[in-house]
Amino acid sequence: MNNTNIFSAVKYFLPPLFGLFIPHVMIAAQSEPPLLLPEEKQAVNDQSAVLNQALTPSLTQCAKSTVRVWAGRQRVAYGTVIGDGHKILTKWSEVAPEQGELFVTADGGDGIPVKVSGVYEDEDLAILETTGPALTPVTWSHETPNLGAFLAATQPDGRPAGFGVVSVLERDLRDTDKAILGIKGELDYKGKGVQIKELSANSGAAAAGLKPGDVILKMGERPISGILELKNSISGLNPGATVTLLVKTGDGERKFDVVLGNQPKLPNLPNNRLQLMDHMGGEISRVRDSFGHAIQTDMRPQPDQIGGPVVDLKGRVIGITIARAGRTNTYVMPSAAVESLLKKDPKNPALAQVRMTDQAPALFQRGILRPQGQLIPQTQQDMRRHLEEMQHLMDYMREEMDRLENGR
Repeated sequence: MNNTNIFSAVKYFLPPLFGLFIPHVMIAAQSEPPLLLPEEKQAVNDQSAVLNQALTPSLTQCAKSTVRVWAGRQRVAYGTVIGDGHKILTKWSEVAPEQGELFVTADGGDGIPVKVSGVYEDEDLAILETTGPALTPVTWSHETPNLGAFLAATQPDGRPAGFGVVSVLERDLRDTDKAILGIKGELDYKGKGVQIKELSANSGAAAAGLKPGDVILKMGERPISGILELKNSISGLNPGATVTLLVKTGDGERKFDVVLGNQPKLPNLPNNRLQLMDHMGGEISRVRDSFGHAIQTDMRPQPDQIGGPVVDLKGRVIGITIARAGRTNTYVMPSAAVESLLKKDPKNPALAQVRMTDQAPALFQRGILRPQGQLIPQTQQDMRRHLEEMQHLMDYMREEMDRLENGR
């Protein structure tokens, strides 16, 4: 494959998947054109200032319940004041590795010493406690933002730490929390129910005795009209639960008791390709996945601004930021989920661990990327390898879409 063909393939694969165009990846070095002309950049900055001013009334009250969390002279996170004003909820993975003395600051105030009094490892949240003056606790709202709703993360001074829209409604990001039957349905089947095309090895369906060609007619008393209905019928059930299926087999209709299994953990892609794409937009949170309750937005606060409240345009606190997850992805934990979590006993911080520590992607370590995500010239061999990895990614995405469509 010559250089021209390699470059054409890169342009074909990358833009549809990630919206990227990388002409400076060619062997011949060339300067990257500016994204914005000076006058365009000034216009953007001016409009951002106007938007910030327009958001101020919505952020004013909530800002009183927002603090900056410091370890020595280093700001590590934001926090949300809760309870009687002596407790602060913040991001555990940003606080845990710091060695300096922890303290918080509100707008214009002095540093207030705090200590970690409890940890919720699964959600990567920690509770800080102070014996100093009471701060203003947050007032939660259980309003559920709609898809496309405008949200803003607050700073203690009343300015937005980030603003954007809801891009994905609340969902569970823990794939292994989701229950599965362990079957793949036949897409071309035209009769009632779902005909089994394949069964996953060691699945509950296989253990119960179901076979390819069998047709699932009911789950409990619920008729199954198709693959989507079958998928919806187990939504909300936990792995380990037992369901009764009415199945048409070669010998007639009979019932099977099937124990639901766990969604398998997704495999890692070569060279941490997805992690690489996330890092290209700048710094992201150390822990940024596997949350039980997450609303996805396109706001872009910095990792050391995570942990503060998030409001809608009416100033209602609908949750807190829990991770800067990618170039344009930030997760928000809804208020109802936060309040439910706070009713549980947190873990002793002396026994708590950070459940995942982010490492620099392999491509950064190999020198293929500069820290700001700029690609540098590569050899033909490197380009071929990257194209192979992109093909692997596309195959993986097709498999995931197939799994989702077939209710596996």
